[in-house]
Amino acid sequence: MQITVLYDNNAGDSQLETAWGFACMVEGLEQTILFDTGGDGAMLLRNMARLHRTPEQVDVVVLSHAHADHTGGLAHFLDQNPDVTVYAPASFPGSVRDAVIDAGGDFVAVDESRRVCNRVRLTGELGTNIKEISLLIQGPEGLLVITGCAHPGIVEITRQSKQLTGLPVDLVMGGFHLGSMNAEKIGAIVADLKALGVRRVGPCHCSGDLARRLFEEVYGPGYVPIAVGAQVAIETVD
Repeated sequence: MQITVLYDNNAGDSQLETAWGFACMVEGLEQTILFDTGGDGAMLLRNMARLHRTPEQVDVVVLSHAHADHTGGLAHFLDQNPDVTVYAPASFPGSVRDAVIDAGGDFVAVDESRRVCNRVRLTGELGTNIKEISLLIQGPEGLLVITGCAHPGIVEITRQSKQLTGLPVDLVMGGFHLGSMNAEKIGAIVADLKALGVRRVGPCHCSGDLARRLFEEVYGPGYVPIAVGAQVAIETVD
């Protein structure tokens, strides 16, 4: 299994474009999953092409929450491949559901946790003002948690994910929404994730440079650098 970051505001591969937003592609499972679509559809498709990925390879799209830097690429993507199932929080605007259906795709509104395919499920809607879903994958060393912006709180998402699956957490990656926090608050969050037994972390997108540095200092080899073009390989489970 491999997770490839297609869209992020942290610069990585010099051949790829960088902009505010997030998208990644999960391959090697029963279905190929696109998690979020970034903010600019044309840029998403260009980055996919440069990484030798095509929209037609994708079976499932998961939209973490309704902000444009995570959903902005959806229309361009559906123009290339409408034959997908799109999962999104039940609180999503009806216009998004209608756009998916009008394009020829299937739309699934997610309120409670649900299975996507073998070894993959969604958290269900978490949070209050900004509701969000996260992607959970069963790996050989435990749970992989992929977040969009973690508006409900990265610690709360991780805690709920552990309770939901009963699995230890191997990796938490994606946007942690810590960009406006000071070192003391970020340090407390790092400590909380450590206390939850999280083995590895890969903060990106809205996590902020300070948080990325503090996580790297504490986690050392358990820190996974994430930027556009980053690839995280995970041994699959039989």
